[in-house]
Amino acid sequence: MGEKLAIWKTQHPYTVTRLKKEFQLQGIEAGDAVIFHSAMSKAGWICGGAIALINALQETITTEGNLMMASQTGGLTDPSTWENPPVPKEWWEEIRQEMPVFDKDRTPCFHMGVVAETFRALPDVMRSSHPYLSLTAWGKEAEYLTDGQTLAHGLGENSPLAKLYTLPQAKIVLFGVDNDRNTSLHLAEERSSKIPVAQNRAVLLKNGRRVTETFEEAAYDSDRFIEIGRAYEKENGSCTVHIAGAASKIYPMRELVDFAVSYLDTH
Repeated sequence: MGEKLAIWKTQHPYTVTRLKKEFQLQGIEAGDAVIFHSAMSKAGWICGGAIALINALQETITTEGNLMMASQTGGLTDPSTWENPPVPKEWWEEIRQEMPVFDKDRTPCFHMGVVAETFRALPDVMRSSHPYLSLTAWGKEAEYLTDGQTLAHGLGENSPLAKLYTLPQAKIVLFGVDNDRNTSLHLAEERSSKIPVAQNRAVLLKNGRRVTETFEEAAYDSDRFIEIGRAYEKENGSCTVHIAGAASKIYPMRELVDFAVSYLDTH
């Protein structure tokens, strides 16, 4: 029923040309640096599907800009941390021994949506190397953005997020989703003095051998992200727009992340 419903609620097909006009109407411009999160199911009928949406974004931003998406692989995390759903404790060690090791060229995104996975697989898109928290990028600074992400504090100061934050015209676009899908707010958690540090571990391939490494990161928790977004908009005005029929939000990245750091520190 998904496509039938999309057609039923759509007055005209959303082609690349229409999508570009809508992005431009909402302030997305050539040279922008955009991190994009999406739920295609919330949009009207898009002619060409995910690749048409990506094409429209790329043509709007142009090669002078940058497009980033999360390509996380939560299915490769340690099974002791799994909650939705959990697996029996007696399975944990076998999973740790047999879990495929992350390969940034081959490993698909995990529950990130069709747009993120389609984008990841494009030949001119680059990907960072964190086994759980990778991000993909296309555009002028794609190599710079995806290089050097550390295992520890993977969404912190050595992350693609922190690099995107420094670029002029950096924007967060939430297409059909809310702030609970806003990866950039994890950078705020890393920068907040109130978020505790958590221990994690990952299986890596080194010199042809599987090794397990432990590392630290902020205790990432997106449960308060919608609350943070609402508080930001209460002070700065609504950021809700409609693109291709999907209720969406567009934020200036630096302003939202800085607000979120202050909010977490004081609440």
